[in-house]
Amino acid sequence: MLTWAVERAQTLSKRYLRLDCDDLRPRLRAVYEGFGFRDRSQRQIGAYFVSGYE
Repeated sequence: MLTWAVERAQTLSKRYLRLDCDDLRPRLRAVYEGFGFRDRSQRQIGAYFVSGYE
C-alpha cells in the first residue's frame, strides 16, 4: 500500500505524502522510516500522541 500511495502522489504531482500514526507504535514507525519517510511532527490529539511523517 505504501508503494501505491507514493506512486499515486507522484502521479498527482504532489510534493509531499503525509502519514500519521500513534507515537507508541514503534514497529509501524520503523516501517515508515524504513520506507524513507521522516518524522516531521508530534502532536497530541485527545489522549493520543501522534507522529506525522512526510
